Amino acid sequence: MNNYKPYAIGLDIGGTNITGAVIDKMGEILEKISIDTNPDTNPDEVLERIYKMMNELLDKSNVQIDDVAGIGVATAGIIDSKEKVIIFANNLGWRNVPVGRLIGDRFGLPVKLSNDANAAAIAEWIWGAGKGCQDMIYITVSTGIGSGIISNGRMVTGSGDSGGEFGHISINPYGPRCSCGNSGCIERYASGTAIAEWVRSELKTNPQRKTVFGYEKESLITSEKAWKAAEQGDELALKAFSEAGFYLGIGITNLINLFNPEVIILGGGVMKAHRFILPKINETINKRGIPALTKRAQLSISFLEQEAGVLGGAGLIFLDHQSLSNYPSYI
Repeated sequence: MNNYKPYAIGLDIGGTNITGAVIDKMGEILEKISIDTNPDTNPDEVLERIYKMMNELLDKSNVQIDDVAGIGVATAGIIDSKEKVIIFANNLGWRNVPVGRLIGDRFGLPVKLSNDANAAAIAEWIWGAGKGCQDMIYITVSTGIGSGIISNGRMVTGSGDSGGEFGHISINPYGPRCSCGNSGCIERYASGTAIAEWVRSELKTNPQRKTVFGYEKESLITSEKAWKAAEQGDELALKAFSEAGFYLGIGITNLINLFNPEVIILGGGVMKAHRFILPKINETINKRGIPALTKRAQLSISFLEQEAGVLGGAGLIFLDHQSLSNYPSYI
């Protein structure tokens, strides 16, 4: 990208919200807009709303389309980054949607497509806690668990753009059944969904247990409510996050042994409760890891927060146009 194309548009397409932003090469967000996804509507209707949002972004940011190098799209699900097709996104109900071609044709700009965890890893790599690292791993702990892995300066995507499914590493072959079809996946022990399920199960087993949840219906308990309860010192909530930290620690130890990273960055909604999770993660890594490897791996909390998706989308464009020095191309 030359100096006449200093901006990129990042899109983060989620099951609940779609966020777009105009971003410069320094990672500064000039303008950001979020809209409801309404996944029950068909893809064409959702895309029309995305087009409208993008035009509004350009108007509000006073950026001309000729100054935009491209559009980077981050989305959950199975994708084909080369063909720029969302093959299947469960949270959207989309199958074989050629978002790259459709968005590119509408705006006459290059489009890059990535899954959301890889896009967040790119954002952390360029502007966040992984800046300057050649070996780093980003882990998102939210409703589910995913990761983006950069090894020797290259994004590890695998043969079909589906590498980095950290949440579906099995740590207990006899554990609970996972939606992926396997049993005992990390996601079943340490995701926001798993934390809420664990609390609900404990309350059901011992309904007289004294907690700050009171008489709230078990079905209404979420990981966010558990976090707020932990902030009040609730023993059950504290135990839930400690359990999650233990299982995350096991998985992260495996990643350290496999990839020998410089830094592991933890993001996602559940990591708002990092002060209740990190101690157990560190304890587990120290007990189970190879000291020569674990001492080199720094654990960090993401500070990009909700902007990681759109920043990563823009980062895909900047990397592809080699406009950022010291960063090889996204693979």
